[in-house]
Amino acid sequence: MDILAIALSLLLLCFIFFLFTCSGYEGAKISPGPPRLPLLGNILQIGEKPHRSLDHLSKIYGSVMTLKLGCLTTVVISSPEAAKEVLKTHDHVLCYRISTDPVRATGHHERSFAWLPPFARWRFLRKITTQQLFSTRSLDATKDLRMSKVQELMSFVDTCSQSSEAVNIGRASFITSLNIISNALFSINLANFNDTETTDDFQNVVLRMMEIAGKSNMADFFPFLGFLDLQGTRKEARLCMNKLFRVFQRFIDTKRSLKASRNKDNDMLSSLLDISQEKESELDDDGIKHLLLDLFLAGTDTSSSTVEWAMAELLRNPKMMVKAQEEIRQMIGGNDAVRELDIFKLPYLQAVVKETLRLHPPSPFLIPRTSESDDVRIFEFIIPKNTQGFLQN
Repeated sequence: MDILAIALSLLLLCFIFFLFTCSGYEGAKISPGPPRLPLLGNILQIGEKPHRSLDHLSKIYGSVMTLKLGCLTTVVISSPEAAKEVLKTHDHVLCYRISTDPVRATGHHERSFAWLPPFARWRFLRKITTQQLFSTRSLDATKDLRMSKVQELMSFVDTCSQSSEAVNIGRASFITSLNIISNALFSINLANFNDTETTDDFQNVVLRMMEIAGKSNMADFFPFLGFLDLQGTRKEARLCMNKLFRVFQRFIDTKRSLKASRNKDNDMLSSLLDISQEKESELDDDGIKHLLLDLFLAGTDTSSSTVEWAMAELLRNPKMMVKAQEEIRQMIGGNDAVRELDIFKLPYLQAVVKETLRLHPPSPFLIPRTSESDDVRIFEFIIPKNTQGFLQN
């Protein structure tokens, strides 16, 4: 009898969950989507390459498509017109971000520029990064730095070419991106082309952090499983983040000692410490480290992976490679290096980069959003409250 009672209870729970996952908002028009399985919903239809799976499904069910991923209702937006509705018309309601379970476990979502909603804290961090890193004045001040790092990359490639040594384009471009950012932030190189161990270790940590932050796991679909950490991502995210934070803390301590001795570098970290001293309640050491983490994750592997994919596609299409080379020779000359101002003279090279980003976007999905109201309509479809929204690049 006990076994029969347990079996009947399980069947009842499955039936209730099935009704919950399959029922919509009565009287409201929910966007179409593929059929769902009990409990799992559409999880099995996502596959190992979700951006391709969702692209295929959107061609069947339309540019506004609803999926059920376990307990999580998800709407996938996959057309420019629908994206405009999300990003412009209803941005005030759909501006909140959904972070993955490992990100929430580290607490990064509460301090991160990327995950915060656009309120006071977000505006404060945006103002800092705009003034200190992305303003015209700041970009002009670091122009020579960027050029020197590109020259170092070209010298490394030239040396490898002369000795008939293969070049790992992904690693070489990662070092260049990393050193551009580390010099802008800390006035120091964090990697070099000959130090394989240190560079690879740092690259692996950054890559793993991005994978953990962007890859969904069972705790995202079934939140009640989060405390079990079945995939070990919570623990790994904490380890990776603490490893990077130790590096950042060493730089913070060094900058403070230099400031005490009145030897001050003209970089972003020095400016952040000045702001922290003036507005300690708004920006402490922990806040600085979270901001630095965002900048490193967003600016290193994204750039290097794009360069790597561009080279791979050009090698697969020799005619396009020749055409890009001829354009550079005609517009720039055979001996001169390409400078930032020259990019506007190279429309074919720009097209190569844009096509690379179309075929191989560094982030196939933008950071998921969530609706804060039941009144949101994308075209004729209602987006229920607490629904996750995916925008496909």
